[in-house]
Order: sequence, then structure tokens, then C-alpha cells
Amino acid sequence: MAYRFLMGSRGKIIFPLSGVIISTMALIMTLSLGEGGKRIIEKDLGAIGKNRILVGGDNLGSKDLDIVERLPFVEYAMFPQERIVENGNIFMGYSKKALKVLGINYLRENEVVLDKSQNGNKELGEVIYLQTGRDKRQFKIKGFYQEESPLETMKVGKRVVLGRESFGRIFGRKNYRSLVISFPQDEDGVEYIPLVLRELNRSRFSYDKVSILETPDVYKKVERIKSFVNRSLFILSFISLIVGGMGVFNLIGTSVKNRTSSIGIMRTMGMDKKTIKDIFLIEGLMVIVAGGLLGLILGLISSKVVGLILKIPPYFSVTYILGALITSMGVSLIFGVFPAKKAGNENIVESLKN
Repeated sequence: MAYRFLMGSRGKIIFPLSGVIISTMALIMTLSLGEGGKRIIEKDLGAIGKNRILVGGDNLGSKDLDIVERLPFVEYAMFPQERIVENGNIFMGYSKKALKVLGINYLRENEVVLDKSQNGNKELGEVIYLQTGRDKRQFKIKGFYQEESPLETMKVGKRVVLGRESFGRIFGRKNYRSLVISFPQDEDGVEYIPLVLRELNRSRFSYDKVSILETPDVYKKVERIKSFVNRSLFILSFISLIVGGMGVFNLIGTSVKNRTSSIGIMRTMGMDKKTIKDIFLIEGLMVIVAGGLLGLILGLISSKVVGLILKIPPYFSVTYILGALITSMGVSLIFGVFPAKKAGNENIVESLKN
């Protein structure tokens, strides 16, 4: 009977069906493109705003770096000036802890790590020759890494990572004026500033004190951007669900209003309230299921197309897709319960008058 009712008013189901399709489609697009966008933010903006501090002093060296890296809350430390550009190559010295971030445990003398985006034709273990000063030196490729910081990728030159010991021996640099200290992402770097400064200044004279030059303000701004994106996605998802739910609410409500006399006749024939309510609920459920499946297909296609236009690769997850489908259909069904319940409670005499 629900199917006959629905087919008898095919023109009236276009709006609610479209509402469910749009809500499901919008929810899938929001989740897939939103997750893809969040990953870009975490990769690009996160690379700019690492949870780091910058300290400065007149004479910083290996001893200071070792002191800092022995602290349990420090991820790694490095000297920003521990880099030299030679013949189109950017040589950088990394400590053992910094190398572990790249997935390399240790670099021996004349072993290097290269940025794989710049050296697609190179192979692990290959011997290469690079200009260092007036001479060419032989190096062995120990590994590859992917540079993620836009600030680094904008610099001209091929990135070559050396162990700190090798860098010092080759280029003769030992003393620096600043030190970058990186903390794990879930730690508050500002909280540890007094402890870091205390350890670095413990054996220094007053004229050679180390001071803080830069705090993780950029990192905190990036975290606020991520939070804003999450809130925006939630609002868009909520609006999509309301659109679909109101469509089903309107369908069942209009159906009840137009079939008041039919409800009265069914009641006089002995049909109970629950059966009448179930008829209208099933009618709404058929629209919800059809709209949900169509919205799912269109949502997947639209996410791909919009992703290509916006240069945001959508991230599809079975959990996200099923969650979006169930949520959209569930909310729409909840909106349909009230008018269906109202249909079952219609007064027989009043129904027959209409």
C-alpha cells in the first residue's frame, strides 16, 4: 500500500528525494574533501609551523646540542646555519636524533641522504661525486627522504644531508649563533623554555647567556587553522543533514494532509493506528533509501571532480562512507516519524469530513 501511495504522487517526491540525495552527496563530499584538505594542511602548514623554539647565543656548539638532545622532552635539535651551498647543492648537517626523524639511524663518513623528489634517478647504495670546495668528494647514498616544508622546497639547490661529524670535518664549521629545538607535536614547547635555557646556561658566564629568539607561535596559529576547518566541516555537514531531513518531513506531512479522507476510510475498515503510521513511514523510507544510494554514487563522483578542480585529493574511507550514508538516512527517518505518527492518531470523524 505504501508503494501504491508513493507511485500515486510521483510528482511530489521529487523535492524530498532531491533533498536526501543532496544531503548524502554533500556529506560524502564534505567528509572526503575535508579530510583531504586537512591532510594538506597538516603536511604543508604543519611543516611551516612545527612545534619548535629558536634559541640564540654568542657561541653555540656540539656540546650545547648534546645537552639539549639529552632532555627527554626534546625530539631533536639542529643548527640553522649548519648548511652550505656548493655548486648547486645544499649540504646540511643533521644530528643522530634529527636523522631518526628522516628514518635514518646513523650516517658514517661520506654517507648522505638525498631528497627523493630531486633525485628520482638515483638508487640506494649508489656512489656519487659532489663538489665540496675546490675538490670533488665521493659519497654513498644511504637513504632518501621527502622534504615537506615549503620554506625549504622554495630554496634553489639539491638537498644533501650529512651527519654532523662529517659536515664539521668537510666544511670546518664548529660554532653557531642559534639552535632550533623541536618538540613532539602533542607537547607544549613554551612550557619547556625555562628548563631548556636553564640547562644551556648552567655552565656559562653572564656575558655568554643563551636566550630565546622565537617561540612556537606559528605552530599555535596552524593548530587554530586546523580547528577552524574542523568546525566549518561540522557546520556544513549539519546543514546538509537538515536539508535532507526536512525534505522527508515535508513529504510525509504533505502526504498525510492530502490523504486525510483515505486515512479515515482505512480506520473505519478496522485498520489500527500502528499500521497506518507504518504505511507512511515505509513510504518515507523508500524515498530515503533511494535518495541515499543515489547520493552515495553522486557524492563519490562529485568528490573526484571537485577534487580535481580544487587540487584537493579526496580521501575515501569505508567507515566515512557508511557513516555518512547511515547518518543521512537515519536523520531523514527521524524527521519522518512525527508526521507519520500524526497520521496514525488522526480522528476518524474529522478525517472523513475532509
